[in-house]
Formats: sequence, structure tokens, C-alpha cells
Amino acid sequence: MEFETIQKYLNDTGFGSATNGLLFTIGFLILIKVFQKFVKWSNVLWKGPPGPIGLPLVGYLPFLGDEPYKTFWKMRKKYGDIISVYLGPKYTVVLNEYTVAKEVLSHPYALDKATDVFSLLGNVGFGSENGEAWQEQRKFCLSTARNLGVGKGPWEDLIMEETSAFVEEVYKHQGKPSNMVPTLVSSLNACIISLLIGRRLKKDKDANKIKLCFDYADIAMRFVGPSNPTSVVPGLRKFCEIFKLAGFDHAAKIVKDFNSFIRDEITRHKGSSDRDVNDFINSYLDKLSTISKSNDTKNHFSEKMLEGNLIVLFLGASDTISSSLSWMFRLLCAYKDVQDKVYAELIEAFGKDGKVRYEDRHMIPYTFAVIMEAQRFVSIVRLSGTRKASQDIPVRGYVIPKGADITANLWALHNDPKYWDKPEEFRPERFLTDGGTKLIKQPPSYAPFSFGKRNCPGETIAWMGIIIFFTETIKNFEISVPPGMKLEFKDENSLVAHITPQPLCFKPRNN
Repeated sequence: MEFETIQKYLNDTGFGSATNGLLFTIGFLILIKVFQKFVKWSNVLWKGPPGPIGLPLVGYLPFLGDEPYKTFWKMRKKYGDIISVYLGPKYTVVLNEYTVAKEVLSHPYALDKATDVFSLLGNVGFGSENGEAWQEQRKFCLSTARNLGVGKGPWEDLIMEETSAFVEEVYKHQGKPSNMVPTLVSSLNACIISLLIGRRLKKDKDANKIKLCFDYADIAMRFVGPSNPTSVVPGLRKFCEIFKLAGFDHAAKIVKDFNSFIRDEITRHKGSSDRDVNDFINSYLDKLSTISKSNDTKNHFSEKMLEGNLIVLFLGASDTISSSLSWMFRLLCAYKDVQDKVYAELIEAFGKDGKVRYEDRHMIPYTFAVIMEAQRFVSIVRLSGTRKASQDIPVRGYVIPKGADITANLWALHNDPKYWDKPEEFRPERFLTDGGTKLIKQPPSYAPFSFGKRNCPGETIAWMGIIIFFTETIKNFEISVPPGMKLEFKDENSLVAHITPQPLCFKPRNN
């Protein structure tokens, strides 16, 4: 009786019918949404590349192990060259073969970056931009770098100056077992940031800033990556940061401090005393000034974008160079004959006192082949930076759906026996032709800096830094493992492969 009275009241006021109608509409819309999701999921299963199902929420992350790139490679036997897998809640397509990777990553619908992967780092300029903003900013940054002499001129002189300082520091150890990686990293980071901000950081006066650059590059590579759970599970990074788990609170502070350092450098350049310096920051500020005078509003130039561009260019080169050199020094301990050949070629081409410049690399084909083989053998970056499909991408009878994350297994490309004879062997000669006198510059299935228009923006700076630091070190020192110590090749799982520290002997050569 009471229920009938309440129902009659609701009907008389019209509230009941309106509420029922609203609830029906909401329920119907929810059903439609669920149905759409089901249809989309069914289409993905039907048309998308094959792959394992995984678990709810975490997907296949628990099964990737410490070497996800090798896990993906093993999955190739069952699922083929292109596989799909859920990394957390993110549907991800992994490209395990060269021709597939090149086809997909060069596709116009695969140019967008998965911006949330780098959320820890905040503003990374054109590195996290897509569309017109990315095209405009990347074009300006790379053209400005060329105009300022990247690969030659003042930039190269600064790297050589820093290299000489590093060599002097190594001499102080007199060939005794030493872990030179921290010194190398600090030297390189100071060098790269100096190239960008237009002044050399002094090791005594700017020691805190050099350390900040070291810490920032380290956390950027260790806490970010396509298979890192905090990069793919929404909210997990913030949760770890708030509750001070796994060092994420410390990482957030470093990011904040580094961003502040970059902003201070921009502010310093805006002062009258530094506006005459011909460097990257002033070039960008000049562009901003020109735009403001023309009242052009259809652009993406801003001081905030400048800040992010400086950061992404720094990251694109710093850690790649230091990790590459650390691995190469270790490899040359294991392959003494290779080290001897590199030294002999350098002395023959440049003598005891000659300096190797980036433009002289054609004069030392074997040395450069060693560098290229080290990039292949180690694969400093095992999984490429994550792209996002802006539209459906047809490939090999499958469809990569719009919104899917895409990554290339660069380690698989560099270890595919279809392209590399005995890939487990370290053989620089595989990059040489004409009796070892000429370099094979672009062999198939070789992509240490990824493919296409969104490859690593710091590639040229990286090659330049690797060549100069490597050649000067080998010319001055014979590198070996300390007596009685076993050579180790373990590495830490991160975006860039960091070899675990081990003391080595840098014995001065009697040139």
C-alpha cells in the first residue's frame, strides 16, 4: 500500500516518468558504448596481428622478464614478425623484423609519438609533440643545429676540448684499475649541455649543475620505456611518486630541478650581455622576436617549447654516447686484436698528435666499422620509442588499429640471422667492403637510432661525440681488464642499455 502511494505521487508529479526515462536513456547509452567497445575489440582480434592475451589490467607485463626484447623475439616463432600484446591496458604492436619495422615506422599514420610514455619528464618539446607542432619545431631545431655547425666548427671544438680534459683525468689514474664511467658521463653531459646553452660548464664552479645533468639523464632512461609498467599503466607513476615508492619522488625532484636550470639559462640569455652569443637559445629567441613583430599567431614557438626542445636534444645524445662508449671499452678488453687494429689505423692516419674530426671518418673505415658493430652487437636502445597509430595501418594482411601503441624491437633487427651471419659474434669486418677499405654505411636491418622522420634527433651529435671520445681514448690508452678479474657484460634494463660498472685498466701508451 505504501509503495503504491509513493508510486502514485511520483507519477502525479511527473518525476517518476522523467526519472525512468532518464535512467533508461543512460542505460541504453551505456549498452551502446559497451557494444561499441566489444565490436572494436572483436575487430582488433580479427584483423589485428596475433599475440598472447595476458592478464586483466597488467596485460603481458608480468611475463616479459628482465629482457623484454628477447621475450618478444622468442614470441616471433609462434606469432610471426608482427605481434600484438597488451602492456598494461595499452594495446601494443611489436615489430620484430626489419622490413616490417621500416614499412610501419615510415608510414604517415605512424608518425605520432605516444606522449604519455614520457609523462615523468614533463615538457620535452617536439619530442612529445605531434602533427604541425612536431614538424615545425623539429625542422627549426635541426636546421638551427646545422647552421651552428653541428658535426663541425665550434660544436666539434667544444667536444674536443672536453675530450682532452677527460683524457687528462684518465692519465691521473696511471693505469690502475678504475671505474671511469662516472667521469666519462659527467664529461659528456657537461659537453652536450654546453653545446646547447652556449657556454662550457666548469667542473669546479658548476659541479652541482654537472651532477644535475648526470642525475637527470640517468633517471630519464631508467624510469622511462615502452615496457616499463609506470609508463603504460595510468596513474601508477603518480601513485609511486606520492607514496615515495621505487625512487619516483626523488626522480620527480630531479626533473623539477633540471627544468628550473634550463629556464634559468633561457632567462640568462635574455639579458643584454648574452644576446650576442651565436648559440641555440639565442637563435630560438631571435625567432620568437621575429614572430612577435610580424603578429604571426599560426605557430607553436614559445619559451616553454624552447625549454622542452633543449631537454629532448640533450637526452637524445647524452646517454646514448656514454652508454655506447662504456660498452665499447669493455668489448675492446675482450677483443684485444680489434683494439690493436683500431690503434694502428689511427696512428697511421693521424699520427701521435693528430685529432680525429667527424668529417674525417672516411679515413678510418675499420675504426668506424668497430663503432657500428658495437651499436649492432649491443643495441644500446633495444626497443624503439613508442609511436601511436593516428589511423588504421594495413600491414602484411593485418590492421594496426587507430590508437594502438607501436614499438620496434631493434635488438631483434640487429640479431636476425636472415640479415647477419652469426649475429652473436662481434665482427667489425661485416661493415666493410672492397678489401676492408670502404664502409657499408646503410646495411639492411641496421637501425641504432630507429627509422624515418621520428628517429633520434640527437643522432649526428651522438656519432660525433662517440667518434671523438673513442678515438682519443684508444690513441692514448691500452684498455684491459685488471689481472685476476673476470670481464662482465651485464646490463641494467632501461630505455638505454647501461652496462654494470666494472673497474678497467687504462694504461698510457708509449707513442
